[in-house]
This record gives sequence, C-alpha cells and structure tokens, in this order.
Amino acid sequence: MDINMKSEKCQDTAYLDILRWIAISAVVMLHVVSGIADTIPEQMTVEQQIIYEMIKNMMTVGVPVFLMISGSLFLNPEKEIGIEKILKRYVPRILLALFLFGVPYAIMELIAQEGSFSWMMVIRGFFLTLSGNTWASMWYLYELVGIYLLTPFIKLAVNYGGKRFVEYGLALSFLFSMLFPFIEQIFGLHIGIVYQLSGVYLFYYVLGCYLHQYGTFNWRWCAGLFTVLECIIILNQVMGLGMEVQYNSLVTAAASAFLFLTFRNLKKGNAGLSAKRNVCFGIYLVHTFFLNVFYKLFHITPLEVGYSGILLFWILVFGLSLVTSEIMQKIPVLRKYVV
Repeated sequence: MDINMKSEKCQDTAYLDILRWIAISAVVMLHVVSGIADTIPEQMTVEQQIIYEMIKNMMTVGVPVFLMISGSLFLNPEKEIGIEKILKRYVPRILLALFLFGVPYAIMELIAQEGSFSWMMVIRGFFLTLSGNTWASMWYLYELVGIYLLTPFIKLAVNYGGKRFVEYGLALSFLFSMLFPFIEQIFGLHIGIVYQLSGVYLFYYVLGCYLHQYGTFNWRWCAGLFTVLECIIILNQVMGLGMEVQYNSLVTAAASAFLFLTFRNLKKGNAGLSAKRNVCFGIYLVHTFFLNVFYKLFHITPLEVGYSGILLFWILVFGLSLVTSEIMQKIPVLRKYVV
C-alpha cells in the first residue's frame, strides 16, 4: 500500500475518533443527570425532573454511537478478525476490564450498604460482578462481550452476504427491536412473532458497518435532521407528550444514525483526538466512580448548585476521569491488557 492510499484509508476512519469523543462526552453527561433523576427524584422539583429527564434523553445517542463505531471497525471487510483473535484478544480485554473495575465497584456498594468492610466482600463482589450486579454503568461491557463473541458469525454474513443481505438483516432487527415495541407502546397491540436475533444493540453494531460503507449523504442535511430530532426530544419532555426515549426508541435510533452520518460525510479527523482515542475507554470505566464519590460519599449533587451545576459536574467528572485514564495509559500492564 503506497503512502497516498494509506493516508486516504486513515482519513476514511478518522471521523470515528471525533464521534468516539462525542459519544463519551454524552455518556458522562447522561450519568451526571441520571444519577440524580433515577435515584433521588423525590428531592427534585417538577421543573428539575423535566430538565434532568430531557438532558438524559438527549444524551441517549452516546451508547448507540459507540456500538456503531465498533461495528464500522470490527465488521470492516478489510479488517481480519477471526475466532482466535476474538477469543485471545478482544473478549479477554473486556472481561479483564469488567472484573478489574466491576469487582471493586461491587465491593464499594456493599460497604455503602453495610457500613463496614470484611474480606468476604471480595468474594461476594466477584460473584456479584459475575452475575451482572455491579454498578449499572458496567452493563455495556457485558453487552460488548456477547457482541464480540458473535462477531465472527456477523462478519461472515456481512462481508459475504452483500449489501442486500445486510439490509434484510437490519430491516428485521428494526422491525422486532424497535417498530413492534413502538406499536405495542402506542396502540397496545402485542405482536407474538418471535425473532431469535432480536436485539437493539446488535442492530446498532451492524448499522455502523452499513453506514460506514454505504451512508453517502449531504452532511448538512444529516446535521439538520439530527438537530430536529433532538428538538423533538426536548419538546416531548417539556410538553409532556409521553414518548419514551430509550435505546430502542425510533427517535434515538434516527438521531444516532444522523449524528453518525454527519461526521461520516464530513470526512474530517482531528490528529489530537485520534492520538488519544484509547483514553475514551478509560473515561468510561472510571467516570461513575467520581460520580458516586460526589453523590453518595460527600452527598454533593448538581441540585445544590442550580442548573449550572449540571455543566459544572460534567466538566469536573469528565476532567478527573480524563486525567485518571491518562495515568492508566502510562501503566504498561493496563495499557497492554485492559485500556
């Protein structure tokens, strides 16, 4: 591969690094507000509940975008990823991160509940993490392990099935993971047909690959439609329209896709963000630690500062998490095997 071809190939995926930083910023903000809205809503006024829920809903695009980034990279026909690499490299890395951080988080929760520490908590923390009962933010790692294990099968289908085959799979996933639940929510009509590969996270994973390869649209239109959808989310909360905004919501799927397409069609990268792309995973792993310290240990929340406290807490937690992640990157064993 000559220099020009290599440069063009890097440029084609450089936008993913910008999206990665946007996604982690959204996830941190989501947890800043959900840490209040989901745990102590009784301490909030009606107005605060509306504002916090609105911001939380606007930030739901973070996780779908992360999954779309992974799909665009792992399912890329030019990237060789077989069963051996999945089992020896990618799955162990996520499992190590899950237990290295999940077990201490589970132990911290036990200490908070029982008011003391015992060495048995280490064993309990391990089994709590194994069963998926560590801090809620770790759910993404459990999901990621499952998706990675399925990747060789998905990659085979995506790479050799062709565009029409991928579109068929996406259409089925959309119907069963999003449209049918939406119909049940709005009209109360339950559709009993079972689709064995139903899963909104798998949908985003494959969608990222599809949009990376075929999503050629005017970036200004994509940015405009993303803005419109975010405004709909705002109006939904302010006007009390009752539309649920979750990862399997139509509005979340559309907003995530248009955000992804905006930067995919800009085809611009940032050398600084690309150089620090691995820091994002560390931020994800540690940001809830700082939130729990502020919220549960010191009992300091954005509610005590006012609405500006939301931004202040985001800056503080993001900054502390960034510094911590940078430090972890400098520890060879963590950099090589975990982050």
